[in-house]
Amino acid sequence: MNIPEFLFHYYELDNGPFLNITEYGYEKAESIQNKISEGWNSKRPENYLDLRFSLEKRIKEQFILKGGQPNRSDPFYFTLGECEWAKSWYINPGVIKIPLTDFKANHVSFTYPDSMVSYQFYDEPKLDTYRKDCNGRVFLLSEISSLINEYGLPSEAKSQAKESLKYDKYIEVQVWDDQIINEYKTKA
Repeated sequence: MNIPEFLFHYYELDNGPFLNITEYGYEKAESIQNKISEGWNSKRPENYLDLRFSLEKRIKEQFILKGGQPNRSDPFYFTLGECEWAKSWYINPGVIKIPLTDFKANHVSFTYPDSMVSYQFYDEPKLDTYRKDCNGRVFLLSEISSLINEYGLPSEAKSQAKESLKYDKYIEVQVWDDQIINEYKTKA
């Protein structure tokens, strides 16, 4: 199966692209989260920030162990290929599309599906209905073709076809470098 050629970054137009709630530490993240009163992100669980900070640390550690070379403490989040459903997270959604080939392989990691979902499936025995061997793991660009061949490319249609695939809407990409991001920030 072919690997999608583009990464998609979805964001709230009023706030601008490439913002990560964890970038400036816990207190700032808490302040930001407390101000979100509309949309998908306003429905996050009370322990979301603890989970997010812990998860980003875990992903980064696994990425480094596999040979990744992050230049940031926190990643920018993308989907591998388009995901219309991701627009529903925002009141006034924006999207930036960047060719995957623009990024250095050692600056991108992947989770199947969304990182938060993938690690919860791995960690929580009660979620074994949805668990796959790829959950709770970080993948490198060199592994994506095999991952897609084994599990298929997630999609909204696929997630609605079978209960065990309910959360398989996209492959998440974590970008651990500012260089390409800064070029696109000026274009947004």
